[in-house]
Amino acid sequence: MELDTLIAALDGLLEIDGIPDYCPNGLQVEGRHEVARVITAVSASRALFVRAAQEEADLIVVHHGILWNGPEAQRITGSYRERVRLLIENRISLAAYHLPLDRHMELGNAARLARRLGLEELEPFGEHRGVSVGVCGVFPEPVPAEELFDAVEEACDREPQVFPGDRELVRSVGIVTGAAQREYHQAVASGLDAYITGEATEWVLHQAAEDGVHYVAAGHHATERFGVEALARWIGARFGLEASFVDLPNPV
Repeated sequence: MELDTLIAALDGLLEIDGIPDYCPNGLQVEGRHEVARVITAVSASRALFVRAAQEEADLIVVHHGILWNGPEAQRITGSYRERVRLLIENRISLAAYHLPLDRHMELGNAARLARRLGLEELEPFGEHRGVSVGVCGVFPEPVPAEELFDAVEEACDREPQVFPGDRELVRSVGIVTGAAQREYHQAVASGLDAYITGEATEWVLHQAAEDGVHYVAAGHHATERFGVEALARWIGARFGLEASFVDLPNPV
């Protein structure tokens, strides 16, 4: 199918218009105009672009692209130049969806993780720059805190960093994937029992102990695989294209 048609469908699906972000969402690098094979991944990298060329992909769709707001985006030098070269020489297109893929209530990172954990009654959660970027939900019945931590480990395929609060049972959980440490305060203000994100920072240890809300850091990469995995399945089912998720593991 034509690249423009596929990108327009993704832009509309993820509702990119009007969402303030740190990067341009949608098509970032234009390659060949016909798309037959798509790969998705969490983050753009030279290793990913080499893999895409080897697999003869026409389009790469990622969560973290190569264009970000700021002066560094204007300089095509060093390792950044090499990334651009690989795309241009192999005529591979690159599209990126950052906050739109975090916040989407069906295919988004937070929503997919929430459903994987068994949360129900999902609602938008985690206001950032005027829009919600995550979800919150409840378990049908409260679960022991340790059971939640184990479920996060299984879902994210890595042992999370847990900064315990004081809730022995957990019913309500807020999720904002990636680096969303400060949204923890919104979980506290909303009266949630636990908060899940990707990363932790120094103040979290004492804050969780004092506020009583469990803070679970399950990995930036690990919590943001869900959206691009879902996008690969959506593209394949919707358009009949060959679409697959490529995982290049990252311990962060």
